[in-house]
Amino acid sequence: MTENHCKKRGRISLNVGDDVGPEYFDDADRIEAVSAGVQLVNALRRFDVDFDDIGVSRVCHTCTVIEDPYLVVLGNLRPAEAVKMAMKIDEYAVEFQRMSEEIKSLSQPKPKEASMGRLER
Repeated sequence: MTENHCKKRGRISLNVGDDVGPEYFDDADRIEAVSAGVQLVNALRRFDVDFDDIGVSRVCHTCTVIEDPYLVVLGNLRPAEAVKMAMKIDEYAVEFQRMSEEIKSLSQPKPKEASMGRLER
C-alpha cells in the first residue's frame, strides 16, 4: 500500500494496482479559490461590472510572504476601464443610499403625530 500525503486532505491510502479517478488530481485549495472567484464575479455582475482577465493563480512562496496557496487575480485594467467600473459601482451606491434614506424616513413618525401621542406600531 502506498500513501499519498496531501496537505489539507490528509492521507489517501492507495492499494498497489488500484485505479484512480479524476478526483485524484483535485486540488482542494484551488477549488476553494475558484469558488471564491466565482462568488466575486457573480456579485460584481449584478452591478454590471466584469473583469475579463479574472483568474486564479498559484502563489509563489519563495517570492512572497503570502501564505495562501492561491490568489484570485483580478487581471489588468486600463485606467479608463477602472474609471468606468468605478462609475457603475458609484451609481448603485448612490441609489442604495437614496433608498436607505427613504426607508428610514418612512419608518420615522411624523412630528405632528409624535407630539399628539398617536404613534402607530
